[in-house]
Amino acid sequence: MTKRNSPYPTIKDVDMSAADSAVKKAKVDQVEVEVGFENYPQDQYVLSETLKQSRFDVFYMATRARAEVIRLMFEFCGANYTSSAPVAWPKGKKDTPFGLLPLITHYKPDGSVFRLSQVGAIQRYAGRLLGLVGSNEEENAIVDSCNQCALEDILNVMQMNIWLKPKSTDEDTEKAFKAMTPFLDGIEQYLVKNGSNGYLVGQKTTYAEFPWFDWMSMFYAVYPNQFKPMCNESTRPALFKMYQRLESNPRLQAYIKGGRWEYRPSKPFAALYSTGVCVSDWDKAFEFYSKTLGLECLANRQPEGLPEGARYMEFIANPLEKTKFTVFCYGKGAPADPAAKTSISWLVQDVNDSYERLLKRGVVFKMPPATYPWGTVAAFTDPDGNTLNICDAPKF
Repeated sequence: MTKRNSPYPTIKDVDMSAADSAVKKAKVDQVEVEVGFENYPQDQYVLSETLKQSRFDVFYMATRARAEVIRLMFEFCGANYTSSAPVAWPKGKKDTPFGLLPLITHYKPDGSVFRLSQVGAIQRYAGRLLGLVGSNEEENAIVDSCNQCALEDILNVMQMNIWLKPKSTDEDTEKAFKAMTPFLDGIEQYLVKNGSNGYLVGQKTTYAEFPWFDWMSMFYAVYPNQFKPMCNESTRPALFKMYQRLESNPRLQAYIKGGRWEYRPSKPFAALYSTGVCVSDWDKAFEFYSKTLGLECLANRQPEGLPEGARYMEFIANPLEKTKFTVFCYGKGAPADPAAKTSISWLVQDVNDSYERLLKRGVVFKMPPATYPWGTVAAFTDPDGNTLNICDAPKF
């Protein structure tokens, strides 16, 4: 198992092409034959039509840490999701509900978007959507309790005894795992009470099992001398059986062994900001688009820093749409640029950062980043010479 520590230079894309998806499916099929997953047929989830048409994005640093349990849940159920990392952090804190990560975005079939942060809340939300919950209130209370123990109590033990110390010692490590004993005993008791069948409640996987699985995977790999004696076929066998069940899951095996420990940074583009045209007479253009076509004009002004007579206008067809239709005029009598008759602008978080990243991909820029009082913009061309822009949100 690979332990991910370094965020940036080695980040790779996890969006899968059709060929990659086929390879991954082959790996799942292969693993299923090897481990005999038929022992747990109830865990071969079939998502609802709503979830099949939904898409999720898990936004976190390029490491396992607090987002991995969410990724494991989505992998286990075969949900459609991507895993992305921020480009400019902590600058991006202002764009999150509490200035914290992880953050998930749920793109729903009806076009609406729902964003949620805080690991526990995300787990409960995704757990309900994916069916990873108990069958009654008591089972859900047990699930929530065991989940909180893994997310908070185990983490606190590791931080206080090892991770937050400048130079932790072997004695600190032994102390940490000794302090973990009551938590391991607690979940063992719940598992035994449920029949030692590999499940926390009933005969179905719940969201609380994933943080325990993630912790145990890490402990077996990084602290084998301490943890293997604490959890095996003889010591806490019910917990060990739950771990083995998840470890043998073909989707999780394909995720762990199939190269999906690599995450991608956010794409250079955040959204399509606008598409529009360049005109030679903005008065006529305003008359046409505003009055003849009936579009609502959001902005109509002389851009600061540009020649006298230049004009920038923004229109929308209805108040709910986010992409703007723009009209730009260099100034009356200014020569028209044939390659700039149309104008498409992509919204980015940081123009300079996206510029550098696109340059490395071989994109040819006709104008490097230029900052004006209303914002920063850069322009590049496609293979046919069409002009495309990247910009931050204009401040008019």
